[in-house]
Amino acid sequence: MNQSISRLSQVGDWIFEVKMVRALKVKNHGEPYSAIANLTANGDQMYIDSHLSINDEDLTKEDFLTIYKFCQSMGMKNISYDRIKNGLKSSKQVEIIQNTAPQFRLVE
Repeated sequence: MNQSISRLSQVGDWIFEVKMVRALKVKNHGEPYSAIANLTANGDQMYIDSHLSINDEDLTKEDFLTIYKFCQSMGMKNISYDRIKNGLKSSKQVEIIQNTAPQFRLVE
């Protein structure tokens, strides 16, 4: 996916800025979806607020890569999220590399 998605659009005297995104895991819009994620943009950082799936599955690497590509197309520089594993909460931040091939590294 090489297309860019603008976070800002102007219509008349109004500027519209994308601040929140609801992402649905589904092949075709309108069909039942298997997972949902809520994302919040703050400057050049996207935060994954929540992720729920019908089978209570974790976000897969393929799912994260899809979110990464979306954020990359919007010109974001980082993705951050919190996760709980074995009862312990940890925060993660991933740097988005701006080129055509998805590349990322974990920023601790």
